[in-house]
Amino acid sequence: MKRTAMFLAALALWCGAAAQEITPPRFQGADAKRFMARLIGESEKIAVEKQVPASDLSPQVAVGFTVDTTGTVTEWRFLDNTCEGRDYTETEPATARTREIMTEALGRLEKWTPAQKAGRPATYSWRLTMRLPVEKIAGKQEADPLLFLGEDPGKTFHDWARIRVRYDERFSSRGVSGLVHVRFYIEPDGRITIGEVVQSPDDKLAKEVVRVIRNSKGKWTPRKVRGVPQRTAYDYRINFT
Repeated sequence: MKRTAMFLAALALWCGAAAQEITPPRFQGADAKRFMARLIGESEKIAVEKQVPASDLSPQVAVGFTVDTTGTVTEWRFLDNTCEGRDYTETEPATARTREIMTEALGRLEKWTPAQKAGRPATYSWRLTMRLPVEKIAGKQEADPLLFLGEDPGKTFHDWARIRVRYDERFSSRGVSGLVHVRFYIEPDGRITIGEVVQSPDDKLAKEVVRVIRNSKGKWTPRKVRGVPQRTAYDYRINFT
């Protein structure tokens, strides 16, 4: 009787453990290393596109997140030595620019294949530490600068665009005012690609600013790395008061 009871207890323990077994989620058919490689690669691209100084980036970053039952990343957060409990790591806090580009990079990635538990999708939490290729990013940024009409666009493009934006009665009669912020790209062949209207008090005013930006085609000298023209992001802001 005693042996039977011990056997049943062991069986129950084994069955309980088996029931708790979970198969981790997969990313593009691979494990978390594939996810980290893609995340770092996209972060590198964004840093180069936006000319984020390598000195503004953290070489080592720890993150925590959950992959839910649909394969979507949730509860995304940065872990460091200021966190408490399970989120504590010995990693220094990531800089603001690091958090910005890595979060944007995350938004560019595909979904995971969810974890499986007892044949059904399950949530799964990860805590990962990775290194950003800061030196590689710095190397890619050693380049001939982006120019507009042969000079620094910080002054020349603003002066050129400001006098060409038609802020007329269409807007003044309605009291439209405020900041218009447009992100666009100068392509390697000099073409202009509009990225997004980040901020604007009025859709029509945003379209007017975008019109002027498009008309700047042919006046830019693309940024170059080792003599090769590069796609470069540019943020234009103009405040109407």
